[in-house]
Amino acid sequence: MDRRDEASLADRLLARDEGALREVIDAHGGLVFGVARRVLVDPDLAEEAAQDTFLALWRRPGAFDPARGNLRTWLAGIARNKAVDLVRREESRRRTKESLSQEADRASREPLTDEPMAAVEERHEVRQALAELSQVQREAIVLAYFGGRTYREVAIELSIPEGTAKTRLRDGMTRLRELVTSYRGSS
Repeated sequence: MDRRDEASLADRLLARDEGALREVIDAHGGLVFGVARRVLVDPDLAEEAAQDTFLALWRRPGAFDPARGNLRTWLAGIARNKAVDLVRREESRRRTKESLSQEADRASREPLTDEPMAAVEERHEVRQALAELSQVQREAIVLAYFGGRTYREVAIELSIPEGTAKTRLRDGMTRLRELVTSYRGSS
């Protein structure tokens, strides 16, 4: 594809021509997937990175400037970046799961007999309520309240926007409060 063809394709993408996006995917899908697959061993994750690459082009077609380089090189760079982001996200998830597992192990090994009965019941209720939260809410709450992280650090650790971290924490705490209250009401 020469520069004029790419410039025309870029103009069509800016005009939100879905046919132009299909042409790009047909012409460069193999390359994009291949770049992502070299970074990510898992083919499903590589496919996700490839989709994210084309989605990035569709969402911000003006980011590609044919005057600065060719589309093939630009897409390969975006695919590599998306794949690296997925590697980081998966690593963060793995660390979070390990952290949650270690916290659960530590909590289960702690002797409960030294505490007054009310405190033992309260801990049990909180653990039970945590188990009933969604995984994303539980991860955020464990990182913030048991791991001592700020919402910004939670966002970084989970590779999510700060607003999403705040929402997960707020919604998770609301649900946690509701669950603990319901346990106490049913006792």
